[in-house]
Amino acid sequence: MQFSERDILTDILMDTKAISKGYHTAVLESANERVRNVLIGINNEEMNSQKQIFDLMFSRSWYPVDPAFTGTPLGPEALGGRSPEAGQMGRTSPPPGAMGPGAGMGPY
Repeated sequence: MQFSERDILTDILMDTKAISKGYHTAVLESANERVRNVLIGINNEEMNSQKQIFDLMFSRSWYPVDPAFTGTPLGPEALGGRSPEAGQMGRTSPPPGAMGPGAGMGPY
């Protein structure tokens, strides 16, 4: 069986993510500062490799991503012509019957 370039890149990306998680854990659990710094350097190299693979896959539309939320309010076209008051977006308090922050967290 032959693997496509997309399959190979996906496999490599998944492997680099797993390896980076291992280095990250090792960094967090290192008691020796010199060892910790070496692991940080290796992890940074691994993350740079991930970025290169991701960029290549993204440029070929093999790794689509959703746009990041910027905190900027959406225009009316994004709401389907409805005003924010028509939905939940303008609500500042919990809906009727909902528990607010800290409710139900008493000592009993």
